[in-house]
Amino acid sequence: MKKSILIVFALFALFTFCFAEENEKPAVIITQDGEVDDRSSFVRFLLYTPDMDLRGIIATNSKWQKNGHGLEWIYEAYDLYDQVRENLLLHNPDYPTVEFLKSITVLGNENPEHLIGDAPYVDSDGSELILKELLKIENNLLHINCWGGVNTVAHALWKFRNNHPDAYKKNISKVRVITIDFQDEAGDWIVNNMPEVRIIRNNTFHMTWNYHNKEPLKHNPYPHLMSEKWLSEHIKENHGPLGAWYPQKNISEGDTPAFLNFVNNGLEAWKDYSNGGWGGRYQSVQGNYWSDATDDNNERKTLWRWIPAVQNDFEARMDWCVKSFEEANHPPVIEDVTVPGTVKSGQKIELKATVSDPNSDAVYCWWWHYPDPSGMKEYIKIVYETSDNAWFVVPENAENDIHIILEVSDDGSPVLKSYKRLIFKMEK
Repeated sequence: MKKSILIVFALFALFTFCFAEENEKPAVIITQDGEVDDRSSFVRFLLYTPDMDLRGIIATNSKWQKNGHGLEWIYEAYDLYDQVRENLLLHNPDYPTVEFLKSITVLGNENPEHLIGDAPYVDSDGSELILKELLKIENNLLHINCWGGVNTVAHALWKFRNNHPDAYKKNISKVRVITIDFQDEAGDWIVNNMPEVRIIRNNTFHMTWNYHNKEPLKHNPYPHLMSEKWLSEHIKENHGPLGAWYPQKNISEGDTPAFLNFVNNGLEAWKDYSNGGWGGRYQSVQGNYWSDATDDNNERKTLWRWIPAVQNDFEARMDWCVKSFEEANHPPVIEDVTVPGTVKSGQKIELKATVSDPNSDAVYCWWWHYPDPSGMKEYIKIVYETSDNAWFVVPENAENDIHIILEVSDDGSPVLKSYKRLIFKMEK
């Protein structure tokens, strides 16, 4: 390796480690039924494993895949990932080993009889892994993804409550169960029988991240980024064996929204799912049962508004499989930014940022007001919104938190983005 590449990599690693210190990784367990869109999502997921504190990968079933698909296809994906991991490490030193991934990959409940009815169901290696992690929760949240059915998760939660009531009472508020629809009856069982569990149901994946887009203006205005042509050029061809294995001809990654909020892009949407991020924005339907919120009165916009940035990022990470650090692009870095505080009506708020780029690309700032998370109806005007030194005035009628997003883009190929979310609290 050339000395110059080593120097560039060392600088990027420094940026990465500094960023990680400020942004702790979310603790994540994923469950999946092995359907073709799960496999497509899994290719993308493997490229984002450095962004998570990954605790488990569990094979389950669903009403669509009643008998599940076991572990063999997951091991096949791991073998292909292993062939590109050495190159991925040039771009991020945190890519896990295949040995580690296999050590946390287990079989859940794939009995089709348990797709209906109430918990308890049956012990499995998957439910036992989940129970072990539930008992280990300390200060951080535990995020459990359900790309298929929920019965393995529901059984672990039932056992947690019944066998460890003190730990359940202490830790259950720190659990987030994120589902792609309810693909068996266990999701409804949790809603109806475990109101202490925050369960977040994504329904807007449909016509946004899966199947053909028949109404682009309503569902997804970026069909060209979900096409067979885009996939062939940027993912499947000339990107190594993992990209070539991607099974979809048109992007149908219905399960991808379940983990996109874990991506280390600066939005930190996993800390509060009502704030919104690449994986959507959510709100309470009833108590701890949450589902899709709306942006600009469009429930699918909470997903599709980010699609250009998400797809460019996927393309870049796929480039990492085959390109050197100098040849590939990496997201810009937000080194310092205004620290939010309590504000009052009529106050002028200055927005200042220091940004850079590990590839020495030009960087561009854009400050924008995100009104939907706090229920505001009108956008706040930001003066010098494309500068690293902007400002706005708190509206006289403002009552709720003010969410300002700093979005920083580079001019690399593909164009990549990083973010910083600033939440200003209104003085009471």
